[in-house]
Amino acid sequence: MKYLMITWTDIFEGLGSFFEWTFKGMRALGQVPNVLISAFVIGMLVFWCLRIVRYRKEALRNGTIE
Repeated sequence: MKYLMITWTDIFEGLGSFFEWTFKGMRALGQVPNVLISAFVIGMLVFWCLRIVRYRKEALRNGTIE
């Protein structure tokens, strides 16, 4: 019977290798991920602001606003 022994060093070295590999790809993408994430956040903020306006109009119409 064989035993598999994994140490904390193996785990952290594996994570380090994975992140180095990932960041090589990120370097190649440049600013594209930043632009996409920013556009998503701004889009969601606009969506939520429009929903707030709609809820406020509905509350004024129903007389439930304080």
